[in-house]
Amino acid sequence: MHTRFPSNGRAVTLETFIPATGNQPPKPLPALLILHGSGGNTGFWLERIAPFTRHLDLALFAVHYLEATGDLRAQPAQLTDGIHVPLWLEAARQALGLIAENPAVDPARIALIGVSLGAFMSLSLGSDPANPIRAIIDVSGGLIPPWDVKATARFPPTLILHGESDAIVPVSHAHALDALLTRLDVPHETRFLPGEGHFFSAQAQFELLACIAPFLAQHL
Repeated sequence: MHTRFPSNGRAVTLETFIPATGNQPPKPLPALLILHGSGGNTGFWLERIAPFTRHLDLALFAVHYLEATGDLRAQPAQLTDGIHVPLWLEAARQALGLIAENPAVDPARIALIGVSLGAFMSLSLGSDPANPIRAIIDVSGGLIPPWDVKATARFPPTLILHGESDAIVPVSHAHALDALLTRLDVPHETRFLPGEGHFFSAQAQFELLACIAPFLAQHL
């Protein structure tokens, strides 16, 4: 199901998949919100994540946050202009709020999975304890200024997944995040994939996706 909500004077799409669990009366479900990368291809990861999390009875959501600025893809200049990223973050924050208000969702059990740009955004949102985030899965991202200095021991438990040969988002971002969360004593797991770049091979995708369900089962 697709719903739309206003953000920055535009309509932003929130894809919603709530499983029928058979619980009577229905029990609120944990939720996972997917933040896509700069290519805007939400469906790519949504289609791959769903089979690996089906047994968890998760409500799955995906927000098309680039629509907040009328974009289909993020351009490199937009990432540093100080205009686009705050508007995209606000759209993602609004999506989180809507998910928390959904009667089918347990508002205390919402996780984020972000890919590339979406991972940077997910981690940025995690630096604000006011956001309803129980856990974060970071795929090829990092936590950069000014959000890195805002992180505290209340940062959500995080799964860090990164290709060691990533030439677009260097693996140094993952090492820096690992070091920061270790210093803050935040529960986290790190998995580096040897020989993998920014765009994972089919085997690497399988390995990454296989890590997601156990992490969510533990922290949601």
